[in-house]
Amino acid sequence: MKNISHLIFVLLFVTSCSSDSETQLHKSIESVYIASLTELSDQEYPDNPDISVRHNKYIHTNMSSIEFIKSEGAFNIVITPKNDGDDTVKMMGIRLMEFIPTIPECSKGDEYMSLISIVNQEWNRNQVKWVGEDLKRISPVHYSVNNEEITRIDLARNCLNSYLWELFFYAEVDGIDKVFYHGWFDFPSELYKELFYERNNDDFIKYTKYMEDWKDPENLPLELSKIRHQLSEVVVPYSNESDEMYPLKGERKKKQIAIIYPEKYTKMSDFHTDSSLFATFSQPGFYNREDPRATELGRFKQLNNVRYRSTGSNKAKYDELSFEFSRDNGEVTKFVFGGVQFNNLPELTSENANLGSQFSMGIGNHPFYEDCIAHEKLCSKNNPYFGVLMDEKNNWLDSHKIGIDGPLLHRDLSNPNLIHVWLLSFERHALVGHYIIDLSKVKN
Repeated sequence: MKNISHLIFVLLFVTSCSSDSETQLHKSIESVYIASLTELSDQEYPDNPDISVRHNKYIHTNMSSIEFIKSEGAFNIVITPKNDGDDTVKMMGIRLMEFIPTIPECSKGDEYMSLISIVNQEWNRNQVKWVGEDLKRISPVHYSVNNEEITRIDLARNCLNSYLWELFFYAEVDGIDKVFYHGWFDFPSELYKELFYERNNDDFIKYTKYMEDWKDPENLPLELSKIRHQLSEVVVPYSNESDEMYPLKGERKKKQIAIIYPEKYTKMSDFHTDSSLFATFSQPGFYNREDPRATELGRFKQLNNVRYRSTGSNKAKYDELSFEFSRDNGEVTKFVFGGVQFNNLPELTSENANLGSQFSMGIGNHPFYEDCIAHEKLCSKNNPYFGVLMDEKNNWLDSHKIGIDGPLLHRDLSNPNLIHVWLLSFERHALVGHYIIDLSKVKN
């Protein structure tokens, strides 16, 4: 992908009169950052999971560039088509700061935890959608491309190196929004670094080798006590449902193409081997079966115990679960997530698990997918959520190498005291674990 981004200064001149009738010339500078948009053909992207669900005009839609124009603390975004007959699309008043990797307040002062926070926010997808009234709010004019009305716009910072972003347009077909445009672009690096410094009061150069070159952080101890204050802890009963198959619906159904090994599987525990392989996510941001992604899912072979913790953070109480797994050789892996309020989780049957709340691995992360209102309300600086993998000595482990993306959570529809925890595989291609936690005897 050959994208070019640059900065243009537009000078706007305003004339005003002083009290002595002298005319003065005032100058203001408006910054415009431009990046070229690129599409991938089916030949270039044969493993595209959207092929089976996309709009029939997907392959005929082309856009030229995307501009980010500073405007009173936000940005106006202008997307220019390649074809003269298509509309230029404008998104007005878009706030970009929550897309920018952020050092949470709880991590400040700890260089290692700050690094893990920044890295995991960049290495996890954040895709935001504008639809319905929210789309009308930012784009009050009717827009169409290839004579199809745009009913939804998504902007995504994908989970690769800094600057790799994506753009999506959707159009309605028989009451369903279907993607009919998917473009890739390099977010302007100078703007990214400017926003990063504004957000973190820290120089991007400290993190460049991790953010631009995907350098792996060291496996050092994580002090969870710096993230939250533990109020209580109790071992809780659970059932391990991983010897069953997960529901093949939604994202999991269209991403079956990305599972390379096992070739045949009838239950989630079939994935609990270091031989499990998935299509990797390659630059600029596409699934690639030709470059299989190795895993260490054998770490989840045996679940030994589950602990429930009540914690405090930001003057509120939260729920936390700690799982201890072991592989055949006895090596221990801890999976801990918290900063969640279980009472706010959706109540679902296992068959509808894909509608549950998905969380990524990291500290203060936004979810993988959000609507624009939720995105604007959730601030990474004080988001209490965290999800980490650690070894027996509490050293941080890279979830991307191990092969999970985070937990998918919901309460049981019939018994809200039961919390369903599903393990999302690398890139959420599959569900590779299902555990039902009984909190009926936990006293809050």
